[in-house]
Amino acid sequence: MIWCATLVLGVLISLSGVAAQPMDQVTLQLKWKHQFQFAGYYAAIEQGYYREVGLEVKLREAELGEEPADRVLSGDAEFGVAASDLVLLHARGKPVVVLAPILQHSPLVLLTKADGTVTSIHDLAGKKIMLEPHAEELIAYLEFEDITLDEIEVLPHSFSPEPLVKGEVAAMSAYSTDEPYWLEKAGVAYMEFTPRSSGIDFYGDTLFTTREQVQLHPDRVARFRAASLKGWGYALEHPEEMVELIYRNYSQRHSREHLWFEAENFKRLVLPDVVEIGYQSPGRWQHIADTYRRLGMVADGLSLEGFLYEDEVKGPDLSRLYLALTVALVVMITMALVIGLLVRLNRKVRHQAKSLQSALDEIKELRGFIPICAGCKKVRDDQGYWEQVETYIEAHTRAEFTHCLCEPCMTRLYPKVIPDIES
Repeated sequence: MIWCATLVLGVLISLSGVAAQPMDQVTLQLKWKHQFQFAGYYAAIEQGYYREVGLEVKLREAELGEEPADRVLSGDAEFGVAASDLVLLHARGKPVVVLAPILQHSPLVLLTKADGTVTSIHDLAGKKIMLEPHAEELIAYLEFEDITLDEIEVLPHSFSPEPLVKGEVAAMSAYSTDEPYWLEKAGVAYMEFTPRSSGIDFYGDTLFTTREQVQLHPDRVARFRAASLKGWGYALEHPEEMVELIYRNYSQRHSREHLWFEAENFKRLVLPDVVEIGYQSPGRWQHIADTYRRLGMVADGLSLEGFLYEDEVKGPDLSRLYLALTVALVVMITMALVIGLLVRLNRKVRHQAKSLQSALDEIKELRGFIPICAGCKKVRDDQGYWEQVETYIEAHTRAEFTHCLCEPCMTRLYPKVIPDIES
């Protein structure tokens, strides 16, 4: 009895130890203030996706004037959200590793008032422009349109559209998912210039970590990435619920209407109906690096080795697609063989039918009773006329008669001829 009690006690202590095992605590450094821009991470917390994989995640807002990426590189946060300029950090030897681009297209644009002052991107030459930090893709956009930084006056960003509305600047950098709401709300007509019009197509908000995290905690990185993307899937499927969650639990800096505007425009850049959330292409990152190279921001021949998350470099799992294609190919080959066989059988049947019909055409049978005269041996046809036997047979068969004499008739008709022939 004592040993049984001891065993039970040991099992209970063991189970309590498992239950009390602490979860991995990690911090995600956001690139800006709480808003729908980070809805996927709120969803992963609220829906318990992080807890399911043993993670307790703390979200940290960005402070004005700080570099969110520095928080991750310094170890203050294990994960972060940044823009495509992560390539520049990689080029400088910083050990950043891209886990998943959330936005397939960057939301960064230039906004101008639609008052006739600026009608094309080229009208910005000689004008004042408000640019936020990490707006290199907009600088590239201007450079590609032959507008150098020397031709414009760059002002620090106030993170408010007021200077644009008042005419203090000709243009301002903005997120297409955010600032246009203020202009529409104020009834200010505006124009939006996107780098994509010049072939500059960068990723937007991108989840990243450090090489150290990937090497020392590969399982945790994989769990965090998977739970985060699952959260994004939920957030995009339930935007109304997420708007209410953000407004109630995270920030009332934006109204519900503003958050809803952001949600609608955000989904257009994620493209969840086109590609898997978080999908990235090494070729696309190479395009981004080449764009920076043209601006002289990175050296020629920059290698992206170690920059992209290992699982993503392998590309999406296409095994099911390959299986489906293989099955489809087998079915198509089988159908082709069956069709070929049916064609051959059809040809054979038609040939045999033709031969049979030809044989039937050769055969004409005389059936039934045929009236024949007992005296002259004429035959009566179907019309009641009497005709010679040979005439009747030729008419009803394909047989032809050739006339000759049998020996009895020859003897009877030509008695004198037979002896001469025999002699």
